[in-house]
Amino acid sequence: MHLNNITISTITLVAAGAVLSFPVLYQGFQRRGKGVKYEQSFVIQRAPQYASIATIGLIFASFLSFNHILHGHLVVPLTTVAPLLPCFLRVAVSLLGVAVLFSGLVFMIGGWYSLGDCFTTDAEVLDKHTIRKNGLLQYVMHPAYSGIIQSLLGASLAALSLTSALAVVFIVAPLWLNRAKYEEKLMLEAFGQSYSEYGESLKWRRLIPPFIPIGI
Repeated sequence: MHLNNITISTITLVAAGAVLSFPVLYQGFQRRGKGVKYEQSFVIQRAPQYASIATIGLIFASFLSFNHILHGHLVVPLTTVAPLLPCFLRVAVSLLGVAVLFSGLVFMIGGWYSLGDCFTTDAEVLDKHTIRKNGLLQYVMHPAYSGIIQSLLGASLAALSLTSALAVVFIVAPLWLNRAKYEEKLMLEAFGQSYSEYGESLKWRRLIPPFIPIGI
């Protein structure tokens, strides 16, 4: 099947992101479950991850449908709204999606690297954990979670998938936000006033930097 330019751009960004994130993710998995404070709750630890993976599968199906539509094939309409949009709007929304995906990958991977040896793939406080204020942590409290949400929403827009976009907004984002709030509770218990001052310096903006006048 011949892939359209939007799909090729998305694959290229995701592949580059996978290569760049592999070293820090490998270390994060190595640290997982070794924290001095660790939450066993499925809703905190696994639900955000599994919901994100399920959404990736839906986005993948949407891209397949998108490309089949462009070549005149019949597809399941649930996966993409491409047939309902005029060509110019289809291109505009898809390009916006690629831009949001790029921003999301920067936030996600940059957030992981900003955490350094405090990064783990689970919500926990590690031994010798410190408050990090470097990199993207200067601008938003949970850049990696912000990046995951942005990436999935951007890919959904690129694939013109209303279903996956709604899943990101109403399922994935609330789950990651809930986990972010739990991590803040852990950090406040561990570091007290120092972490509170950090949060206040960013106006407790968890996903969107304070200089953007919307969001949380």
